[in-house]
Amino acid sequence: MPRGDGSSGKVATACDCDMENRAAQIVKRARIPKRYEHCDFESYVTDLEGGDEYKPGHLLSLKQAKLIAQGFARDYPTATDSGLLLMGNSGAGKTHLAVATLKELLKRGFAGYFCEYGKLLKDIQDSYNRESESTEMSILNPVVNVEVLVIDSLGEIKPSSWILDIIGYVLNTRYAAASRDLSNRRCTIITTNFTDMAAEKQARMPSGKLFVNREETLADRIGARVRSRLYEMCRTVEVFAPDFRREVRQTGRAHA
Repeated sequence: MPRGDGSSGKVATACDCDMENRAAQIVKRARIPKRYEHCDFESYVTDLEGGDEYKPGHLLSLKQAKLIAQGFARDYPTATDSGLLLMGNSGAGKTHLAVATLKELLKRGFAGYFCEYGKLLKDIQDSYNRESESTEMSILNPVVNVEVLVIDSLGEIKPSSWILDIIGYVLNTRYAAASRDLSNRRCTIITTNFTDMAAEKQARMPSGKLFVNREETLADRIGARVRSRLYEMCRTVEVFAPDFRREVRQTGRAHA
């Protein structure tokens, strides 16, 4: 290409295909699963054509969540929030928003990493096998050290003392690293199907006796201390809408 300063001679520039390959490699290094590679802000819809109609509250929830995520991706690292906690019912598009935010930050040159909560725990457990080539710390190091981390489906595994120790270590280490050195940034984006309100449902036993079933909260699944830490680390964004995956089956339109 001709030199931009108008001087004689030409310079080499990256072609479009090379830029696309680099972008694909960045996404691959971030461990974003293939099923989420299409997720971006443009493809995140706030309603569906056909199928069940959304209530005004659902539309508002989706639009606000999208605006908050877009604003966070645009303003990071100068934003006042150091992370996002996307909570709400299953299938509302929380993972789509988390991946869209991660991909925008990757485009801006920040290092990122996507991990599924259940898979992370299983990989760590598998590392205890003598035949495994991985170690607990080799699995945890990128999770605790990467600047932008997405943890998907936090709390999906029934908690044990070991699980609480692992998630406590990850989140507390990331928080402490950023607190000691403001230039050592840590951004954590989390999705979860558990909320802070314990809904109660009434059910009737075969004998006819009525009993109340209390749903678990996020604090029940990750521990009260870790939930408290998340108040300091992340802005809570509630996403409540009909299950997109159910709507997809009914309308034939794709959405994560």
